[in-house]
Amino acid sequence: MSLGNSIVQRALITYHDLSLATKVALALSVAIILYRFLFRRESTRRKELPAWGPIEMGLVMYLLDGARNGIVYRICSAIRRYGGSFYGISSANQTLIGYEDVDRLFSSQMNHALSIEWHGYGLFLRFFGFPDTPALREKVETTFKPWHSPIERVFNNDAGATAALERGNLPSMVSEFVSFSQEKEKMKRWELRADTKVIKQGEAVEANLSALIMDFGACFTIPPIFGHDLLDRNPHLLEDIWKFDHVVPLLFINMPKWVPFKVMKEGLEARKRLLDGVEAFSRRVTQFQRGEKVDDGADTSDVSDVVLERNTALERNEWSYKERAASELLVLFASNTNTQPVLFWLVLYIYSTPGLVDTLRKEAAPFVTLSDSPSKKDMTAIDTSGLSRECQLLKSIILETLRLAFGAVSTRFVKRLITVQDGNHTHQLHPGTFLSVPHSFSQRDPSLYPNPDKFVPDRFLETDPASGKLVAKYGKLRPWGAGASMCRGRLFAEKELMAIGAALVMLWDISPAGGGEWRLPEMAGGPGPVKPKEEVRVVIKRRVLGDVSLE
Repeated sequence: MSLGNSIVQRALITYHDLSLATKVALALSVAIILYRFLFRRESTRRKELPAWGPIEMGLVMYLLDGARNGIVYRICSAIRRYGGSFYGISSANQTLIGYEDVDRLFSSQMNHALSIEWHGYGLFLRFFGFPDTPALREKVETTFKPWHSPIERVFNNDAGATAALERGNLPSMVSEFVSFSQEKEKMKRWELRADTKVIKQGEAVEANLSALIMDFGACFTIPPIFGHDLLDRNPHLLEDIWKFDHVVPLLFINMPKWVPFKVMKEGLEARKRLLDGVEAFSRRVTQFQRGEKVDDGADTSDVSDVVLERNTALERNEWSYKERAASELLVLFASNTNTQPVLFWLVLYIYSTPGLVDTLRKEAAPFVTLSDSPSKKDMTAIDTSGLSRECQLLKSIILETLRLAFGAVSTRFVKRLITVQDGNHTHQLHPGTFLSVPHSFSQRDPSLYPNPDKFVPDRFLETDPASGKLVAKYGKLRPWGAGASMCRGRLFAEKELMAIGAALVMLWDISPAGGGEWRLPEMAGGPGPVKPKEEVRVVIKRRVLGDVSLE
């Protein structure tokens, strides 16, 4: 054994014999030393969330979720800057846990003191590697409102969200959910990553549920926003979205790009392909808007007004095509990486809960139209407005899935001095402070949600005093964030989850591969949507309706 190996072995043995508190303290010390080395060149700009902010937030949540009496907890409590519901060592970053008035604090009335723009700008720089320049800062400031208003008008408006969903042609897509083929040329785009295996031709398929559902959701979501050109012209687009998603947490904490992690290398390569693809798409959209000849003869006539209006605003403010690519990739990324993992968990919870599929089929049946063919039943229409209005159990199931599988974080930047009352505490928050609220911390609070780790389909149903009907209500759940700047696509996302969930239930039976009981995978990740630690292998068959198979 070499001297180096001997020293390492002795160190590991010594570490193993230490008490838990000493291990944690030592690990934190090493982490701080490494962090200062790795991130020593981090910008001192006060308008960018400190790279250590998410790490500090995670530590706060971990410590508060425990017994709150360990040495690390006592040290952190002793050195934090404020008391009450505000946790953080420095004035640059504060995590709010249990603060009761967060909606008012983050409301539009407080916009004179709090801002979300600069948090988004910092993420823009980190995610896409742009240098912070006065010119780019000015572009962001002047473009911020026209940049976001089309999204809010279309995707957070009932009529706009419904119209966008109808452009997705869900009845046709869900009728061809699986192709019963292993030939790539005959498979649907969303089947390609699912490791599909035909068990019985025309009757049963085995597949990876997570990959299948997430790509199906993406194939439904992308065309109503970007048209078909972007997806059709970039064969690796879906895979690259998920690879880039894997590296985003590292970019979020400003991890150096040279670290020898496979996920970093693959994620940055995927980001480059995505940016190149969206940049070329932005050029084609601009050519279409100018009435010029479009590259490659591409048809961009089905691009949504959201993309067209945003592109007009970006061009008016002299954004380069590379900058536009990053801007539009943010929309592509956010509209899929948040919703599609939740869609997977929604489908898994519905099919794995005994009796729930049959109950939902009865609830959704009045809003789904099937073909009249005696030999084959396809979906011909779906009433998304009716689903949203009447299918309250399905909505409750979606809220319960969001509670278990999605953790939003609301972040604001303090622009001007503000005084905040926090119970018996009064806090003076100075300009340059970032405030973050991890909503997931309360989502498994047993005082709010009995049996918090259990999926309870009707948890969010309440009796409406006026009508006497059961109605699904959010209550204290904040899956879309808090205050005036909640997720701008939340209404579209909720309608998408309801529509796809109902459509799949009406046409398809899904069961565990190999038979037996369902086994739900462990969850990994967060904040944001959690991912399954392993794939869920399932068998998919067309539903049999009476004596007629839906095949």
